[in-house]
Amino acid sequence: MIKAMTTLLASLIFLTACCGESLPKDEPSTSTNTPTQKAAPVTTKSQDKSAKSSPNTSFKAELAIDIESAKDSLKENERPALDVLEKNLTALVQHDHKLYRSGFVDDQLADAMDFYYGEQFQYTFSSIESIEKNASITKQVHITVLGERLDTANHSVEKVKMMYAIRQNEQGDWDIYTID
Repeated sequence: MIKAMTTLLASLIFLTACCGESLPKDEPSTSTNTPTQKAAPVTTKSQDKSAKSSPNTSFKAELAIDIESAKDSLKENERPALDVLEKNLTALVQHDHKLYRSGFVDDQLADAMDFYYGEQFQYTFSSIESIEKNASITKQVHITVLGERLDTANHSVEKVKMMYAIRQNEQGDWDIYTID
């Protein structure tokens, strides 16, 4: 008997809770306050969207890295790697697909790295996290940049950390060998 009463009481509480949630959906939309009332059950979704979109409205695509100050981290003959990096980052910020592809060692690699480029992406690059020489590959520098990427398709901003492997070829030119 007590078990049946407990089950009945729990069922009534559950039904009452469910009825309370469905009331705003059943209300007619005749007053000007109703949309606000109707939106109340989904405020977490609305708040999430506004939280995502408010950074988006203030998002500024830019290259805010001081490339000149990074030159002190490299030997004179390695500094052209920074020019290659700057050109590629500028291409991402300015949506210049031809310039973006021009920095890679070959077209096949440019095709493979095309997923970083996209008209729906906006980038802001804020700093260089590290510059390291590759121990196993001579004349190769790894430069890690930090920033953010706005995806305008879904209005989300994510932090990005991109490591560029830039190497000098036999002709003396510096090219991007990968972005990771």
